[in-house]
Amino acid sequence: MTPATETSEAAGASDAASPSAAELTAVLLARDLADGEKAIIGTNSDVQLAACNLARLMQAPALWWVSGPGGMVNPTRDHLISTADYENIESAQAWMDLPFMIDFIDWKIHFFDFAILSALQIDRFGNINTVAVGDVRKPRLRGPGTVGISALCGLAKRFYTFAGRHDRGVFVPRVDFLCGPGHMDGGDSREAMGLPPGGPKLVMSPLGVFDFHPASKQMRIASLHPGVTLEQVRDATGFDLLADGTPPVTKMPTPLELQLLRTRVDRHGSLRTTAA
Repeated sequence: MTPATETSEAAGASDAASPSAAELTAVLLARDLADGEKAIIGTNSDVQLAACNLARLMQAPALWWVSGPGGMVNPTRDHLISTADYENIESAQAWMDLPFMIDFIDWKIHFFDFAILSALQIDRFGNINTVAVGDVRKPRLRGPGTVGISALCGLAKRFYTFAGRHDRGVFVPRVDFLCGPGHMDGGDSREAMGLPPGGPKLVMSPLGVFDFHPASKQMRIASLHPGVTLEQVRDATGFDLLADGTPPVTKMPTPLELQLLRTRVDRHGSLRTTAA
């Protein structure tokens, strides 16, 4: 490591007052992950990868994640690359073929504890859309498709969703194409439709963190980021957000969390220049 690199890393690690949106999302997700849990991560998933690796350095050293496309288990790196990159093989604890990966997702045994997903649209019950905005036959915007999202949302014990924008085009009353089942129509409708208990736990956006009412399963405000008002977030949402009194302010990353993130997880600073 050169002196210039050391100086750059020290400056980045000490800049605790200004995490990027992607860094903040990764830290908030990492805090909610537990030791010994298992997850699958998609191909280009910087935020997801950072969250899992940061959790492994903090409270969850035995957290176990596997590359969905590559089958590499817990490769240890100090920077973020695609989970499908062959460079992950060298430091991986194990490496599995794709047929074994597919077998992990099973209707009877919920192997994965959680999934972390981004979305084009999210609705009031946490259903997500990654396929198309508008009429699916002639959409205004095409997404990456479903891949394993339907299975993970349906079968993982819980899932998290994050969005790079918070406006009425993203947070909609009903998704245009339901590819990731959340709490469906609210209440007990998810289980009534044959899906196992679980579904979305938290939603992250540039404005705050959101969870779901335990009975109605409608999205509610868990916390708002510093400087964001209740009126602002409600104006930017296409449905009525629940709120229990005055929402608390999101607890921002600690100096230790940012130091670990910037020096041992994302040394090249990918999350500093990437929107969540």
